[in-house]
Amino acid sequence: MRTPLLRRCPEGRTRRRGHALAVVTVVAAALGASMLGGGPVERPERPGGALAGQLDALRGANDLVRGTRADVGRDPALYPTAYGRLEAALATGRPIRGIRPGALADLARTDVLDTPAWRAHYVCLALGSSTTGDPVAVLERAGIREQAEKEALGYLLVPDDGDDSLTSLATRAAFLQTLTCLGHDDQVPRSILDRLASDTARAGQPVPALHAVEALGQAGVRARATRVLRDADAELSRTGCRGSDPIQRAALTLLRQRLTPSTRSCLLPALNDPDTQTRWLVRRALVSRSATAHSLPVSLPAPVGRLRSDGLVGKSPVQLGTLTATYNAARALTASAQQTHTPDWLERRLRRMGSAAGPDLDPSDRVLLAMICHRLALSDCGPQAEKGAEEAAGLEVPARLTAENQRAWYGAMAARAEFGPGCRRTTVELPEGQDAGQLPESQGSRPASLSSRSLRIAAVLADSGCTALATRLTEEYDLVARARQALRDGDLLTASDAVQAALASDQVIPQDFWDGLPALLEPYRDAKFPDLYAPSPGGVASADATRAAYYLLA
Repeated sequence: MRTPLLRRCPEGRTRRRGHALAVVTVVAAALGASMLGGGPVERPERPGGALAGQLDALRGANDLVRGTRADVGRDPALYPTAYGRLEAALATGRPIRGIRPGALADLARTDVLDTPAWRAHYVCLALGSSTTGDPVAVLERAGIREQAEKEALGYLLVPDDGDDSLTSLATRAAFLQTLTCLGHDDQVPRSILDRLASDTARAGQPVPALHAVEALGQAGVRARATRVLRDADAELSRTGCRGSDPIQRAALTLLRQRLTPSTRSCLLPALNDPDTQTRWLVRRALVSRSATAHSLPVSLPAPVGRLRSDGLVGKSPVQLGTLTATYNAARALTASAQQTHTPDWLERRLRRMGSAAGPDLDPSDRVLLAMICHRLALSDCGPQAEKGAEEAAGLEVPARLTAENQRAWYGAMAARAEFGPGCRRTTVELPEGQDAGQLPESQGSRPASLSSRSLRIAAVLADSGCTALATRLTEEYDLVARARQALRDGDLLTASDAVQAALASDQVIPQDFWDGLPALLEPYRDAKFPDLYAPSPGGVASADATRAAYYLLA
């Protein structure tokens, strides 16, 4: 999921997100064991000597690791279409070319990186830039209107307790805006709107605060970003151009209704930012009434994005890395004993993100930054990483894993696995409807093999020190056979999880498995960068598949 707070670039996204996290890392990591089934085994000599150097192939434009080496292409997507059209309308000063309803509906149906409510949000934004188009009709045609309305209202009534406060604020603002667009904001109780207004006043970042103020205004509720405005002067004097995130500075300018010459100079370069939401908010700030009030020039270059003939906007050719992918790369480096060879560009970027002079990161990003720095043994990642480590220590593991709280559960377990505070009492609700630790006595109801998601859960439990629970979950399954089958089926991630679960449950892993492992992994090696691995044979490398491969080879 991408959000206005969590964009593709984690220190500014979503989402994404997104998103979005926008998007949350699910870490199913390995146990670096050398004693299996009560006896020693010999591992074959492993690849990986060139891993650190070949990470350049996954280097994003922001010097973080990209999730995949694949070119995202220039096909249209909802997120750039929504904000690209808003930017284009600002540049022309009038409504722009209409958008083909069929093309937008097809995109809303197929752009599954986002949930239905987020897709509905982007449809509303995309159509808001023109005088034609009915978002309800488009979403009906896409077959997601009812799902989107249910999700948006459900989140407003009961926000996800796994989201930090800023992500929650941004998501509630977006979903309120969506329900208003679809004519259902009257279903939101006044008490929910008042709570959103109260949270807006306490918010510490301009972007989610701005979106919340505007969403509430559209719903007829007056709100004020009290804390953001109170701290504005101190924040601007502390950061300067280099230390401020352009999207946050633009949002602050719009909230303050004041554009100074120095802020204008800081924002102008961001008109070329690869993120369409950043460009839109920056352009809004630069052409706002405060610019004319201060006699600042409002003539700006044309938008770098272009509308297609059908009214959609393509993805940016510039590809950014994420903290999630960077964490996967860090785990691959440590599993291959290459952490002392971490690329210089990545170390510089991590230290810059964590420094006091850098933009304030979202809490979820601070935790991920702290996890990466801890994994790579970088001791000088700055105060933001230190704060992230403190926040990680305070994450509560839900007592029971369910479909509703899985993001919070995985995030908290991943942090515990990284910093090692030990197993936290928890139970899980398996996809097959079974509860780890409370397996049915009758074996007739057991599935023939564990699903990929169940194996991921078992591996996460094991990595977090909950080996007894992981063992009860997997003890009656042949996990080595499951790993072999997954590799034959072209699923590297599931194979890796199966082996990590086998290690945790002390299952005997025969020597012939280790002897044959390099050959089994050979088809997964990236043809151009053979020390990187793809999720399926013949594919291009990804950060999570590379991590999975090196945990198999560790």
